[in-house]
Order: sequence, then structure tokens, then C-alpha cells
Amino acid sequence: MKKIFTISILTYLLFTINSIATSENSKKNLQKGKILKIGVLLPLSGEFQNVGESFLKAIQLALNDISKENIIIYPRDSKANSLNAFLSAKELEDMGINVVIGPLFFESLERLNEVNNITFISLTNKTQKIPKNVISFGINIKSQIEALKKYFKKIEVTRTLLLSPKTQFINQTEIIENSELKFYRAFFYDTSPKKITNEIEKLTKYKERKKDLQRRIKILEKSDLYKDKQELKKLEQMHTLGKVSFDSALVVDFGERLKSVLTSFMFSDISSKEVNFFTLNQWFDETFFNENALQNLHFPAIDLKNLKKFRKKYLKEYKEEPNQVSILAYDAVGLIYYCWKNNDGQFNYNQLYNKNGFKGLHGKFVISNNLSSQQLQVYKVSKKKFIKVN
Repeated sequence: MKKIFTISILTYLLFTINSIATSENSKKNLQKGKILKIGVLLPLSGEFQNVGESFLKAIQLALNDISKENIIIYPRDSKANSLNAFLSAKELEDMGINVVIGPLFFESLERLNEVNNITFISLTNKTQKIPKNVISFGINIKSQIEALKKYFKKIEVTRTLLLSPKTQFINQTEIIENSELKFYRAFFYDTSPKKITNEIEKLTKYKERKKDLQRRIKILEKSDLYKDKQELKKLEQMHTLGKVSFDSALVVDFGERLKSVLTSFMFSDISSKEVNFFTLNQWFDETFFNENALQNLHFPAIDLKNLKKFRKKYLKEYKEEPNQVSILAYDAVGLIYYCWKNNDGQFNYNQLYNKNGFKGLHGKFVISNNLSSQQLQVYKVSKKKFIKVN
């Protein structure tokens, strides 16, 4: 049923010239001179200026695909902090704007509940402590866990290890632990690369497994039996003997530390052939292709084919690579335009809560309780490609 009734906002972005030309509501809106005013709240200066500019370009790209005639955007600089986000939001409110794309970061949301007349479609992926007038539109942890839950059931993993650094992602780890995913054990590691290696060795009982191998080799060396000699040849090519007590591991980390954790597993003689490795909060980072330890790493993500379409469109327009997450800003424009266009040229935030959901470039999603829940795919890194596995 959802496939039938899901509302496609792609229609308004990919076939907009025809839809605007033939839509009775759109004709009325243009004749009446109705204008859709969208505020934009992004970091357009300072440390995250490049990120903010990429999101702004994605918004402009969506406007190009829709129409420039009856939509006006009003970009403002949040400077990636709560005070400037609040002051800029108040300015937009005074201008009569009632919907804003942004802010980008969770920290900028702090005072937005004081801006009563605006609905904010924020690109954050946080799910807790979201102001009542803010929609968390990012690829959140709950959606990722839901995708993993289905995939875990498909491949029948039963003893999953949860790993997270001691000082970060505590809120996310709590959400994961309280989810319907069942974990064999939770393990919190030190953030120092050297200490990570030592802790993973202990976790996997590397030294014990190595000693078990050495003991077995000594026994076999004393035997003249053919089968023992064959086993000895096999063991001489190995580094440890015996399996670990888990069949999968979810590592809640990213960047160099994620690589350190997975490399430590590899050095502890744990292969991705015997243990399925997963992570969260990842996009399609091609530097993964160059890391042996990251081969067969799994992660939930948006539809890669559509992301490639967005990238091609963005490259053609701006001659530079987009920030991958900016596809959400592109879809936010389509979502707002849909709600405005189908309400006689008036934006009504209640239309965001359509129980049948929407379909954008980043995939299908439903908004409820100030949160966008996405239907994600699961991918793995393999032979310099991202392979969809579910």
C-alpha cells in the first residue's frame, strides 16, 4: 500500500516544467501572484562555510528544477552557533517567513523554540531534545538501526558485539542499546590508537588463541600420521587457533578511529569472512577502498543510484563536487514546495505529517514526532565498490 500512496516529491523536482505548466493550482498561484518564501539558515562564514555553501547550492539546484518565478529564498548566516541562528531566525520571522531550511547543526537549535511562527526543516540527524517547531531531517540513528535490524534477521546473526568510544556518542549508544537490536555485549574502548589495539586484542583473546595454535602445532610435530601432517601444514599458515564468541560487530565510530578499530581486529586475526562488521553514520567515502581492514564493512545509507544522479546534476551546474549530505537540502525544497503547492499557495506544516510519507532523491521517508524516518539500504565495501546487499 505504501508503494501506491507514497507521495513523490521527485515529481516536482524532475518534471517541474510540465507540472507547473499544467497544474491548475500552480496557474492560480501565479495569476494571484502568490510567492513561496523560504528562509535558509546555514553556516555561510567561518569554519563550516564550505559546507554551508554546498547546501545552499543544492537548494538553488532544486529551485532551478522547479521554477524561479514563484519561489524566493532568503539565505542567512547561522555561523554554526545558537545565538546567530536565533537572531537570523527572528529576522526571517519578522519578514513574514514561516518555513526555513536549516540550521545544519544540532547546536544551533537551542533557542529556536522561541521563534514560534516558523517551522524549521533542520539537516541535523539528532533525535533527542528537538524543539517542537523543528523537523530533524537528517539520516538519523533510528532509521539506520531499523535497516540493520532487517538485515541482521536476513543473514541470521545472533551474537552482535556493540563497540563505541568511551567519551563520544553516548546518546547514540543509549538509543542503540534501547532499540530492538539484541547485543551479545557492549564494549567501550579508549580513543588512543595504541590503546585501541591492546583492548581489541584482549576482547578477541588474541594471545590465548595464538598460544592455542602454538600448542597444537607442537603436538602435531610429534606425530607421523598423514592426517596430522596435513593439519600441521594448514596450521603453519595461520596466526591463531579458535573462534571468537561473537559473529558480528557494530562499531559506532567514524574517520580514522573507525579505521583503527577495524585494523586492530585484522591484526588480532579476525577476518570479515568469519565476523560481519557494521558501522553507522556513514556516507559513500571512497577512501574506504584503500583500506584492507574496511573491506566487507557494512553500513546503512540512502539510495546510491539517486545520489549519483544528484552528484551528476550538481557537477554539471557548479563544476565541483557536492557535499553528499546536501542532497537532503535539495529534497527539503521539494517537500516544502509540495506542501505549498497543494494547499492553494499556503505553507501548512501539518502537511509534512502525511502518514503515507514522501519519496525524494534520498529515498522514501515519513515525518512524525518532529523526526524524518527514512527507508535505508544496507551497503558493503567490496573491490572498490559499494554493493547493496539487502
